[in-house]
Amino acid sequence: MEQNTKRKITVEIAGVSLTLVTDENSAFVDSVVSQVNDRMEAILAGGLRTGTSTMDAALLCAIDSVGERLKAEKRMRNLEAQLSLYEVNVRNLKEELEKLQGQPAKPEQEDGDGFTRLSQTLRAGGGDSAEDKIKTLERYLDSKKNGQDGGMTREEKIRYIESLLRGN
Repeated sequence: MEQNTKRKITVEIAGVSLTLVTDENSAFVDSVVSQVNDRMEAILAGGLRTGTSTMDAALLCAIDSVGERLKAEKRMRNLEAQLSLYEVNVRNLKEELEKLQGQPAKPEQEDGDGFTRLSQTLRAGGGDSAEDKIKTLERYLDSKKNGQDGGMTREEKIRYIESLLRGN
């Protein structure tokens, strides 16, 4: 059973006192209020016309915030689509691996700068965001198209790429 933890918090934005009902922690609310105040001050101080009212600034602030949110959602959908494509590629590679498992394995080669470098880059935080990891993975996959090979077996590479896509 979920416990109702909503509480009232009074905040001040652009000199106007507001009471919010929220279940967010105080640090989060303070952060949001601070960012809104900063935006409002910037709009009021650098308004395109003199005499920008607090209401005008609030509306412009809301428009900016919604615009940024819509862009972020679009970017997230694009990344989800990319992830889906990678998942399809992983499934195809697994199927190919199952077909090849009956064949003798090739001896491992010393890895100059291929898969091991990719692995080290991603594990060392070579891009903290999912987008950075996807870009790193894309560069690796592009290098595979160009015929560069790493030192790990194909099965090990597939397992590793699959773990990256799952976020493990």
